[in-house]
Amino acid sequence: MHTTYIIFFFIIIFPRIVFILFFPELGGDYEIYTTVAKNILNGCGVSLSNPLTDECVAHFGGNHGPGYPLFISLGWSIFNNSDNAVRLIQTIIYCFSCLWLMRSIYLITNNKRTMLIIGLILALSPLLIAWPRYLQTETLSLAATIYLIAELLISLNIKNIRIISIGLALIFATWIRLDNIFLTVPVAVTVLYIHGFKLGIMKGLLIAIILASTWGAWTVRNIIVDLPKLIPTDMIMPDGSRSPTGYLKWTKTWITHEYERPGALWGINRKNYIGITIPERAYADNEERLIIEKLVKKLKSIDKQDFPLEIDNKFREIADQKIQNNPIQYWLIYPSIRLLRMWTNPFSSFGWPNEMPDRGLSKNERLAAAKGNINILLEKAFAYPYHAISKGFNALYRFILMLLLIYSLLNMRKRKIQDPVFAFSLITMSYLISRTIFFSLNANFETRYMLTCMPFIEVLVCLTIISIFNKKNKSTNTHSL
Repeated sequence: MHTTYIIFFFIIIFPRIVFILFFPELGGDYEIYTTVAKNILNGCGVSLSNPLTDECVAHFGGNHGPGYPLFISLGWSIFNNSDNAVRLIQTIIYCFSCLWLMRSIYLITNNKRTMLIIGLILALSPLLIAWPRYLQTETLSLAATIYLIAELLISLNIKNIRIISIGLALIFATWIRLDNIFLTVPVAVTVLYIHGFKLGIMKGLLIAIILASTWGAWTVRNIIVDLPKLIPTDMIMPDGSRSPTGYLKWTKTWITHEYERPGALWGINRKNYIGITIPERAYADNEERLIIEKLVKKLKSIDKQDFPLEIDNKFREIADQKIQNNPIQYWLIYPSIRLLRMWTNPFSSFGWPNEMPDRGLSKNERLAAAKGNINILLEKAFAYPYHAISKGFNALYRFILMLLLIYSLLNMRKRKIQDPVFAFSLITMSYLISRTIFFSLNANFETRYMLTCMPFIEVLVCLTIISIFNKKNKSTNTHSL
């Protein structure tokens, strides 16, 4: 068995090293993470101040919690500021998480073939394989998620929740990305499933205390350094300045597709107001259009400066009025559209080096293609065949995976409540639903924000199909006897 794990370590790590060496990428939030990392190394601590100056203003953690900048700073300090070393370390952590999940699969199924199949999925899934090439949180976030899945499966197998290891997994996950707090939902479902309500609440509280211990300590630090806000906003500004929460609220009243985000949002956190573009459908009427155009014109006249509070408040007033006039559209219709598009978008790269170049696909063309403009789709597919084929392959894989997920969930009714696959179905759905609802209510969403759902889905689908196959096999052998 040890030989199997060693072989799989290399199966998992080798293709990721290829991505790291030949297609290294920084990612959109690299500047924020590395600014904090540099400040940690120069003794300033967790701060978004310019590391080249003497200024040292404390910050919550950068784009998320302080975990990933701390990880980068540790890698840099050991390996002489090497970005590739950081990429490789996060890949190794991912590999060990996968091996731990493989072990948990073997413990709960007592079937080496099932373990090997799921190991290959974790190693070669096109939705998971390319992320280590980035200096972004995705690889470690996936590692934390996969490790947590393993602990949940082991808990189901021994019929006792593993309090300490699950608490540590949640600390690791949430310090890397704040939205990983939704991993507490499947943990809660698992605790209640195993122990019932009364004992489950007690054990769940112990896990919560372990998780809260580090965040409680961090909150004390943030109070001591006198942070203006203890909870970060939707959009973190790279220089630590105030984010335009009123403007962000207004974008929630109309953005329903992630490809509408670039024109409205990407320039905001870099204070590149010249690049702001708002589509006609954003406006409720001509009166709103005139007001917004006037506000945007003012912003463009102060390009590269802080977003003025008075302009931000104007956007907030307009947003509040629109929500009041049409609450069903804001709270139900638009979130439903976002939900559908997050799970059906066929154009997401999922970390692969197949992003359409800006020179080859304008923002308007990108949005039109995403909404199904056949002419643009065909034109760009012929112009960029590699991009089209690789995106198509990822989309096909995800489409098949979604169909198999639906089949797996429908199969639940045929299973006994005591069946671990039944339990893991509940666990998976609790995570998918909670995470999807949150991001569907937020205009600042991307398909990649569903990434940590994919290991849950892949493991559930594999367990379901293999268990059905094994059951039919066993039935056939019995009849033949």
